[in-house]
Amino acid sequence: MLCCVGLIGGMAVGQSLGGPWTYIAPAAGFGIGLVADMKFMKGMHGGGGKHDMAGHANKDATPVRGVEVEENKVQQQALHLGKG
Repeated sequence: MLCCVGLIGGMAVGQSLGGPWTYIAPAAGFGIGLVADMKFMKGMHGGGGKHDMAGHANKDATPVRGVEVEENKVQQQALHLGKG
């Protein structure tokens, strides 16, 4: 998405400057936008597979504790929902 914005912006800059910038500016804008897209998507998808899997392995190794339930809150919620 950012590569398209860079391409269009580069075309506008290249047309205003003229000469060889007509070809150089759109290519540079597209390249910069493409790099920005890749960095943005890498951040959105967890930063890569190796580091992401290591975090899950440590997370899964911790023991799970039981949940303490308060009896009167459960009864009040059941009555409120019409189950009692």
